[in-house]
Amino acid sequence: MNYRSRLFYLGLNMLAPGIGQIALKWYFRGILELLLFMIAFAWGFMELLLPLIQYYTSELPPELHINVVPLLIAVAAAILVWLWSLVEIILFYNPPAGQDKDKDQGEQVK
Repeated sequence: MNYRSRLFYLGLNMLAPGIGQIALKWYFRGILELLLFMIAFAWGFMELLLPLIQYYTSELPPELHINVVPLLIAVAAAILVWLWSLVEIILFYNPPAGQDKDKDQGEQVK
């Protein structure tokens, strides 16, 4: 039986959380984690982008005010989703026993 190692799926999750789960055919988990990460990433990006847009388009005296707390919450949420996607593969993925391994063990017993 041809299967991939746990490190392969962890590497896919390093690209974006949920990609490894989708490759494992854990579609609900993978899509949910990918969407949650993208929402948190977009939220953090908008927390940075909107004050800059207001700063450069306002005719009032310039004052740049970035809300740090929502930005940190968005970054923390993205990091937590990413870490959970890695932990999920470490805890719940068990590679199937390959047929080649069974043949090797059978030959040693004889």
